[in-house]
Amino acid sequence: MFIKNTLNYSTSLIISILLIIFFSTYQINLEDLWFDELITFSITDPNLGHHETYERIIKEENTPPLYFFLIKFFFKLFGYNYQLLRLPNIIFNVISLIVFFSIIVKISKDKKFISLSLILFSLNWFLISYSHEGRVYSFYCMVSLIYIKIYLDIIGKNNSITSFESLVFFFFTTIIINTFLFSFLIIGTIFFYELFFRRYTKSFNLINILMFFSIIISLYLNLDFYQKVLNFKAISINNPDINFYLFNYFFNVYFGSKIMGLIFFVFFIFSIIYLIKRKLLNKMLNFLILLVLFSYLIPILYGYLFTPILIDKYIIYTVPIFILFISFSISQFNNSKIKYIFIYFLIILSFSNQLLKNVKKEIDKPEFTKILNNLNKINKSNYYIASFKDHQNAYFNTIVENLLIHTIAKKKIKFMKNKNEKNFWIICYDPSNTFKYCTEKNILLVKNNEVKDVVKTYQVVAILIHKK
Repeated sequence: MFIKNTLNYSTSLIISILLIIFFSTYQINLEDLWFDELITFSITDPNLGHHETYERIIKEENTPPLYFFLIKFFFKLFGYNYQLLRLPNIIFNVISLIVFFSIIVKISKDKKFISLSLILFSLNWFLISYSHEGRVYSFYCMVSLIYIKIYLDIIGKNNSITSFESLVFFFFTTIIINTFLFSFLIIGTIFFYELFFRRYTKSFNLINILMFFSIIISLYLNLDFYQKVLNFKAISINNPDINFYLFNYFFNVYFGSKIMGLIFFVFFIFSIIYLIKRKLLNKMLNFLILLVLFSYLIPILYGYLFTPILIDKYIIYTVPIFILFISFSISQFNNSKIKYIFIYFLIILSFSNQLLKNVKKEIDKPEFTKILNNLNKINKSNYYIASFKDHQNAYFNTIVENLLIHTIAKKKIKFMKNKNEKNFWIICYDPSNTFKYCTEKNILLVKNNEVKDVVKTYQVVAILIHKK
């Protein structure tokens, strides 16, 4: 029988930690870095001065600087290697799971609820997939859960918060503001909840003062960054369509497929109705419902009024909340047979989906390593490589070259910036995989150049140029 009463909390936690470590590390570097990761890798070069790093963040990113400086420090300690970029996410995921555990034990001490929540968290495809990407989102999820946990601790009691608790709340408010812009949704929800549900508590004024000063300090320290953000216009984001409102809400992405998404979405809606009907909602659960509501509502309204901004990964912290509500409602069933049917069903479904995703994983990131290996097989001699600079801006090529330099060093292939040699390879990276601009016609930029060979992999093409 799944999760017997004798199974303690620590056992459930250890099993879940092992699961999330396994799936987070499994084939973590199967794919090379894609465009956004290339930007991360370039920005976090430990050889750059702090000012230059910050300038690159302002120029190329719409994400606050904290994560990039953290990764830069990681490279400083362990070496500037593109294969290490994703490794910190393993730590972030494990910490996220532990924090999630500390949240759910505040909701209920029911072992079935705790075990189901932890296992569904550790098997969640969306959370695992972003541990395989050298971007901010795993870190952002971790910080969000820590911040939510801190506030749940505050609303769990009605008395005044201590000086230490105030300091911790202020510190993590500042941390989350400097982690991701959508963290303002969490801060805004806290403000709303304080204003309408905790207005007459002893800690009301202090909580809002602390949030206000955290925002002011963060805005002052990153004034240039936020000035840039205010002028941001989304070019590749669309407002949700009718299907999103009917049965989507990103659940198809959060849980791995349309079928999985529909199943978990139905379970979530049912769980909310069930908990309301059974009058099982408390202050903490009410806050979490409000947080989910605002996380969707505010970006959607902003998108219709100004510019679309809502993307699934921007509210990644809602995924653990969905898991919490689904698990909690199932644990409250009086009928043991139905309870265990649902428990087994969700776990087997999630585990099978995770395995299927890994077995049938399709390459969707550029194959730089593969194309360099192919070049070595074609000719053992040293060739000169240059990224193609004519279909994108200079920075696009700078970040590609930055990766190639650190990859080529292990491939015994020389790198050049000028096409002065008799024979050289041009590496062209096209994220669309259409190679619209990576054509022989566009490559032959100088008269009397001759194409001797073409090697293609996913999103990357290498063209051997011979000067007559």
